[in-house]
Amino acid sequence: MSDEIEVLRLDEAWNEAYRRRDRRPLADILAEDFSALTPSNEPVTKVALMVDPPGRARSVAFTDQEVHVFGDAAISRGRLRLELEDRVVDQRFLRVFAKRAGRWQAVSVAVTPIAEAA
Repeated sequence: MSDEIEVLRLDEAWNEAYRRRDRRPLADILAEDFSALTPSNEPVTKVALMVDPPGRARSVAFTDQEVHVFGDAAISRGRLRLELEDRVVDQRFLRVFAKRAGRWQAVSVAVTPIAEAA
């Protein structure tokens, strides 16, 4: 399997685990030193996500996704649409992956909300 395909597969598994609030796959996908930058500029660690995963989403879908591999590092970027119980959230994302000991893991993510058109 190509590295690009593996990163895409991990992205989809991450989205599904997020949607279901399933800690088990998140524990494998996220590196121990994982950190996220949220729209409120608050860093979030893997430990924090394991204790309190984000709320359930009805659906999580990518659009405009691109994956670029640079040796043992990769980025996945595009748009992410979350359908939550009370609202829909559209955001741009940038996920960073590292290949360590022969397997890819997420090491960072940054998300930026897309403002609704006036």
